[in-house]
Amino acid sequence: MLVRFLLVILVFHLSHAIAFAVERRVAISNGLIGVGLNERGMSAITDLKSGVTLRLLEDGSLISVNGEIFRSTELELRRIEATSNRAVYHYAGSAFGLDVIYEVEPGWHFVSKRIVLKRVPSNRFHVSRIELFRLAFQDEISELLVPGTYTPHLGGTPRLPTREYGAFLRFPGGRGALLVVQNPYLTVHRQGRTVNLSYEPEMDWQRSYGEFVSDRGCFGIYSLSGRHLPRAMVPEWRLPPPGSGVDGYDVAEVEAFTACVRAFLIDPPKRPSRVLVGWTLNDYQIDIATPQGREEYKRVIDTAADLGITHLLFAPSDSNLARREDSVDDWKWEYVLWLGLGQKIRRGEWDVRSGPIPPEVQEMIAYARSKGIRLLAYVYPSLPFVGNPEWIVPAGGRNAEAKAATLASREFQDHLVDMLVTFAKRTGIGGYSFDYTFMTYPGSSSYAQWWGWRRVMERLRRALPGIVIDGRQSYHLYGPWSWLAGTYPHPTGNDEQPESFTPFPDLHFDRVSANRQRYVAYWYRNFMFAPTEVLPGYITHQTERSRNVKRTLADGRTIEVAEFVPDAYRRRDWDYLGWKYSLLSSIGTAGWNNVVNMIPGRDAEEYEHFSEEDKRWFRRWLDWTEENKETLRHTRSITGPPMIGRVDGTAAIDKDHGFIFLFNPNYKRTSITLRLDESLGLSERGRYLLRELEPLAGMLVGKPGSGVWDYGDAVELELAGTSARVLEIAPADERSRETLLFGAPGEARFSQGRLVITGVRGEVGSSVELLVRLPEEGSPVREVMVNGEKMRFAQRGRFVAVPVRFRGAAFSRQIELKEVGMDACGAHMVGSFTIPGRVFEQLARRRARWPIRWTREDLETTWLVPERLLLFVQMAEPKDEMVVSLKLDGRPLELKRAYSSVRVHGPSFVGWYVDLSQIAPDREHSVELWLPLTLRPGQFQGLFFDNVEAEYTDSVETIGD
Repeated sequence: MLVRFLLVILVFHLSHAIAFAVERRVAISNGLIGVGLNERGMSAITDLKSGVTLRLLEDGSLISVNGEIFRSTELELRRIEATSNRAVYHYAGSAFGLDVIYEVEPGWHFVSKRIVLKRVPSNRFHVSRIELFRLAFQDEISELLVPGTYTPHLGGTPRLPTREYGAFLRFPGGRGALLVVQNPYLTVHRQGRTVNLSYEPEMDWQRSYGEFVSDRGCFGIYSLSGRHLPRAMVPEWRLPPPGSGVDGYDVAEVEAFTACVRAFLIDPPKRPSRVLVGWTLNDYQIDIATPQGREEYKRVIDTAADLGITHLLFAPSDSNLARREDSVDDWKWEYVLWLGLGQKIRRGEWDVRSGPIPPEVQEMIAYARSKGIRLLAYVYPSLPFVGNPEWIVPAGGRNAEAKAATLASREFQDHLVDMLVTFAKRTGIGGYSFDYTFMTYPGSSSYAQWWGWRRVMERLRRALPGIVIDGRQSYHLYGPWSWLAGTYPHPTGNDEQPESFTPFPDLHFDRVSANRQRYVAYWYRNFMFAPTEVLPGYITHQTERSRNVKRTLADGRTIEVAEFVPDAYRRRDWDYLGWKYSLLSSIGTAGWNNVVNMIPGRDAEEYEHFSEEDKRWFRRWLDWTEENKETLRHTRSITGPPMIGRVDGTAAIDKDHGFIFLFNPNYKRTSITLRLDESLGLSERGRYLLRELEPLAGMLVGKPGSGVWDYGDAVELELAGTSARVLEIAPADERSRETLLFGAPGEARFSQGRLVITGVRGEVGSSVELLVRLPEEGSPVREVMVNGEKMRFAQRGRFVAVPVRFRGAAFSRQIELKEVGMDACGAHMVGSFTIPGRVFEQLARRRARWPIRWTREDLETTWLVPERLLLFVQMAEPKDEMVVSLKLDGRPLELKRAYSSVRVHGPSFVGWYVDLSQIAPDREHSVELWLPLTLRPGQFQGLFFDNVEAEYTDSVETIGD
């Protein structure tokens, strides 16, 4: 009887999947994590590799529909359906039903949870609140951190309706847990050991839409690393406060959140993107309705093709189709939208299904395709498109008459997707750039508008897989769950115009923009949890589009005001000496999205003289991102963000092989110490080689005395001012009997007591100790030759040290000053310098390679006319009203004020400079500098020469007797 009874019970459980005695032992797993469940949800979560476990005393949820609250703990549980990696809890009440779904898909290090409304009494209903997680933990919570809306690059938190993104929970024993719901409108509440995550959709729904499904929640577990990031970011242009430490997120917390985002990317890219942004070279000034305009734009396309670019954000004007003054958006850009058809599409005057494509537009599309480039159309989704008046709402703002289309409208969402898909298929474009995407219009919740835009993006991505989706204002501010369908969000997190952000004090705007790009990339990676695959890069800069003009006021006073220039202006703006730093900066932080900006093309002289050598260098690094794309997925921050006085960098290491990118935004030489361990992404406790890729390609960076590095070693690396350094790291082959040369590029051969080193190069005037590791111990060296010169050397076992000097006069860009006293003008400093004649030879060669006929306006732009020798007074947080004066050889010189804008604009001020191109070479000069007394310690950075690049030579001489 007992056996029969047990058999009946077993059959009952198998047929109905319900019996709490058995269900308490239900578990789902994917081999990485295991989740225990009981009759009311999760009871435990375990990392199966480490064995780390968190136990739960409660797992509850609720949803509020039409003002009525339904809690999972109060509803009747009808049944549970479970497979190996999925469990569905079916709850019901009177005329109401919902499912709670738990899933662990392959590769996930978290379990997901969703609520699905299965039965609602009415055809239309309103969802006002969802509490997806109410978790009570068995263990005490040591600490809770709440990531959320944070925009340091905007100077503070903007007025956004968003709230929090989730929670990082820390427990005793170094255990951590991630708790998120996939939207940026969360409220996190903690009471003792209980943590709640809820949000308020305030969203209308209809049965005809299908089942209402909550946003997905994710709950993961991991071991904390003990390595922490800064709690807040200091702007890169600001002098860092003393004691700014690393007391923020644990690295493991950032990696867990980022991996969770990566798991839900829709149609993840197969290769890095290469996009040229046309408006950054003011392509709106080009009228493609004219033959001259089309010819000018074709030069841009030609240059882009030469650089290996595959997509071009195309936004010229077309006077045959639209006029700027007829635009209805706040900034009057509608006339360049939808390949110039934007105004007609918005008014319903051009049908995306049947309207004829203008011949000039067809010509430009075809020409770009012939060069291997596909165009991107620029689109504003929030414009008041004709169609259904129910999707038109007041736009708010200063213009009471302004209207907009609300993304909360289901009908508008469907209409917009249909337009976008149809237009892309008809024109053959390669994607879109979305801007003016606002989610705070009246009539519906911000969440409903955000949800609607996410739906548009996801439907577009699934309909047109592989297209490029460049995301601009303002969805990039709404967190990582906004970007799952896009290629990347806004590359600089805000407008990239010169006046849009406070500049790092530097005379070259490409370097200014690069430092800002790395700052924003650090924010995207560590505070917005963007996977590398969607993290945007930014190469070169956006050229100026305004100028100062004089206006006479009614009272007779004359003032200067900024005036936008819609016509031909700033065609010429290539930063000849800054672009390489910018390119490496972008690749080192965001190599999966190579967003290119100002390039030579519009200006005929820049186009003609842009050398094949420079094009190859540019293209080679873009190709490098494809060759190393899998390694670049592992890019991580290894320092803090860019900062005055410090070197910053990233590492991308996979299976103990990869790359380190380091950047010195400062003018003075600066060092950094890295530890070869898990902080870089290394896992094996073996031995490693460091090889330089830039600037001295092929040089092995050696450990003092032994060359090869050990896991855990501290590596000190020095960077010249305003420079980038790229290193490759790889396991050393301990069985190799190869002769290795460290300290300079070149090759070493050893035979019969003779060590011959060839191909050695180094910076002119510098000294270095070459280190050679011989194939085996006990090999006495009788003679060492370096580049054909006999050298002194010292041998220790299998290691040979060879001190070498590279011939020529050394030149330091920094003038060392010492303070000699105070007077009424401020701090008084003196110093001296000598400029070798070779520096002026370098400037002359540059003039020959870049023979542009400069205008007076060009001479006022510090990153143009690179054959000049400029002396720069660098200061952190300079103000153009400060008084700074300088004497050279006892003679006062007028210091000019420099701006990252090409016009006088106080917030864009970077410092003072003077042109010393006519100074006498090879003789000592004295300099005196007076600075304001009000400067803080460290604010004055130094006096530096600009436009002088490092020169390398293979001419060597021995050091010593």
